Amino acid sequence: MDTAPHTQATLLLNLNEVATQLRWTRRSVERQISDRRLRAVHLGRSVRVERAELDRFVASLRDPHAG
Repeated sequence: MDTAPHTQATLLLNLNEVATQLRWTRRSVERQISDRRLRAVHLGRSVRVERAELDRFVASLRDPHAG
């Protein structure tokens, strides 16, 4: 049985979930995607961010030399 919190088990996050995780506005998340700092997955009209990509993005904010 999976006892991990729902957010940890989710592979793809919608932009509102990403904004909540970062404590940013959705528009700020959209701007990071537009500027290609945060990579997104486009599924039809839906835009999602992989949890691993969000972790990479946060790490890059911590260390400007991260990748």
